[in-house]
Amino acid sequence: MLCQSCNDYAIISTSNGRFCKKHFIKTFESRTLNTIKHYNLIRRGETIAVANSGGKDSLSLLYVLSRYFLKKNRIISITIDEGIAGYRDKTIDTMKEYCNKWGVEYKTYSYKDFTGVTMDILTKIRKGIPCAACGVLRRYMLNSAALENHADKLATAHNMDDEAENILMDLFQNDFDKMIRLGPESGIAAITGFVPRIKPFLFISEKETMLFSIINSINALHTPCPYAGFGFRGTVAAKIKELESISSRSKRNIVERMLALKKLYQTNLQTKHKKILSCTRCGAPAASELCEACVLKQQIESLKSV
Repeated sequence: MLCQSCNDYAIISTSNGRFCKKHFIKTFESRTLNTIKHYNLIRRGETIAVANSGGKDSLSLLYVLSRYFLKKNRIISITIDEGIAGYRDKTIDTMKEYCNKWGVEYKTYSYKDFTGVTMDILTKIRKGIPCAACGVLRRYMLNSAALENHADKLATAHNMDDEAENILMDLFQNDFDKMIRLGPESGIAAITGFVPRIKPFLFISEKETMLFSIINSINALHTPCPYAGFGFRGTVAAKIKELESISSRSKRNIVERMLALKKLYQTNLQTKHKKILSCTRCGAPAASELCEACVLKQQIESLKSV
């Protein structure tokens, strides 16, 4: 199998093409930068907070952003420590290593400081799927950290696989309003108290980010979270991989169709958006009196007292 850009042997073949090492790196970075430019995700002088777990995806994103934007923008790495022994502590060490290497400032925030318990403890005292509670806390704390550090944007390393999974999960759960908030920049309108989330890797596959991290000697942990298998996402991810093996453009088609629907939704003047409230406990944007994070925090406080 030959590279489509030259006569060297290709090291990867995906829906994005077949490339040798040299042209793979070039096209990977070009697609990321084109996504940023096309959707106007980063402007000169903005502060960009990067959600950095210390894994292959987020470190690859931090590498690209620090390489191309650090001179004209403030880049700050934000890490949320869930408190997963033998897993997150290792990735935090890796995160610090590469932030120091690339000259990027970093800050860490923990579930324990926010709720009083680690994720390991939370899974023992609270019933239900761990990913559900973890997702609420992570989203809340990333936004809070981005606000604290005066970030204009919060960059996440969600790739094409992640986005396709999110889209199908929202469809299966009949949550169209949530689905059309996905895309290269989250949301459909500016919301006070919410830092816009951007996804420069939206059109890059998980397979490609894995290879990119290896080629660039980013020695990140390549294993999934130990609690990941308990969630609905694992089932959806497996089905998407099955579809992709049959049709190599399945993931891309899912993402592109969602973006088309989002565009139609945004241009429909008859659409009425749900009113965004402020949480009466913390002041964060909320759909009801309390935001999801504060509801969960109250549950944890009651469980700790039992």
